[in-house]
Amino acid sequence: MTTLGNLLAFSPELWLLLGAIVVFVTARFAAARTTTTIALVTLVVAFAALATQFKQTITILDGAFLLDGFAIVVDVVILGAAALVLLASRADVLPGDADLASVPGFYLLVTLGAMLAASAAEMTSLFASLELVAVNIYVLTGLLRRGSGSIRVSLGYAVAGAATSGLLLYGLALLFGLTGQIQLRAAGSALTGIRPNQPAVFLMLSLLIAGFALRIGLVPVRWWVGGFENGVALRAVVLVQSVGVITALAVFGRLLATTFAGTSIAYAPVLAALAAIVMTAGTLLAITQSSLRRMLVYTTIGQAGFALAAFTDLKRLGLTALLVFMVAVALTTIGAFAAVIAYTRSVHSDAIRDLAGMAAPTPALALALALALLSVAGVPPLAGFLGKLLILQATLDGGYAWLAVIGLVNIVIATLGYARVVRIVYIDPPVFEVVPARLDNGIRAAVGIACVGIVFMGLLLGPLYSAASYGKSAILH
Repeated sequence: MTTLGNLLAFSPELWLLLGAIVVFVTARFAAARTTTTIALVTLVVAFAALATQFKQTITILDGAFLLDGFAIVVDVVILGAAALVLLASRADVLPGDADLASVPGFYLLVTLGAMLAASAAEMTSLFASLELVAVNIYVLTGLLRRGSGSIRVSLGYAVAGAATSGLLLYGLALLFGLTGQIQLRAAGSALTGIRPNQPAVFLMLSLLIAGFALRIGLVPVRWWVGGFENGVALRAVVLVQSVGVITALAVFGRLLATTFAGTSIAYAPVLAALAAIVMTAGTLLAITQSSLRRMLVYTTIGQAGFALAAFTDLKRLGLTALLVFMVAVALTTIGAFAAVIAYTRSVHSDAIRDLAGMAAPTPALALALALALLSVAGVPPLAGFLGKLLILQATLDGGYAWLAVIGLVNIVIATLGYARVVRIVYIDPPVFEVVPARLDNGIRAAVGIACVGIVFMGLLLGPLYSAASYGKSAILH
């Protein structure tokens, strides 16, 4: 039964909604710096509200949402990632840009949708929450467009996103048609009595995997929209690549664990093959790019492919490894993009060759970029290494030793490829003289916090692993 107390379990989300409203109202007469501060304060308040719900399991709106350990762990990662993106966003306002004061409000709405999606326990609430995230990202890419043809880029991205929504909607509709259940766990119980080799089951699984593959970025459809990497501001791109990807991974993890893990449907071999293809393609494409932005985007695709490997062992270590790896993905993605945002204010270029000699005028940014790239590659003892180590262990436990071997090969290839970029940063002579731009405290804080997390995540692995195990047990109880 829905009561006022039950609805108040949405208190973090309600604070985010209130904060977004305050930002939109304040944007009428205040500058973007003021609204960014309001948004950051809102995120802190939302985290404080979430902290009062730790170690609780709350069923909300008659089972439409479930605030359990898994959702709480994901919510903490989402709030932290959103705060770091907001801190870095002020530095991405270049001469000629429209410094829109309303933009932080859309950041809050994306975060709100992401937190709702992490708790969604029914098909309708899951789809609606993901659409809340997607629609506000479309708005952001439209507001933060740059250069000629940017309107076409924004519209093309929205059209591609609509196609993705269609795949998810049809997949969920087929799942409902096969089971007659709208709740994910009940649908999973109903699936156990259905023959797994039916064409309808294969079609349903294909649609869901395809839809989430596009949302996670395994198939980088938005980058096929010509000029997206230059037509949209980096502060929008980093939100998509961090909060957007983390949300899609978490929702896909809950859907598989609660609905498919207890059935005889052979989803694991399909995901293992997809993981091998995506992590390899993402890594190879990343290290062959001449554009730093594109390199980082393909890097995130490779990371998402690695995360997908965790789904081959959902009943044991897989979910725990996924949650730990999501923290590493957030730190490395935001750390790398924040360093790029800061440095491009000085050089006004995203060409990798223009990073030559970066370490001399901006040693702190050079170190941040190097740490992020080496973490992505999986160099120990950085955050990325710890996350990938757990995922490789999960693939072995799941009986996919060949996938673990491919993962190790990708780690070696990525290390060699990103070492080339680090060499350019530290050893190659500068292409031109760089005058360091004056950076505000926000971008400094974002880079610093991300780097501290990348370096010292190993020291916190015990508590982080315990939290991830708590999140896993909430689903697989």
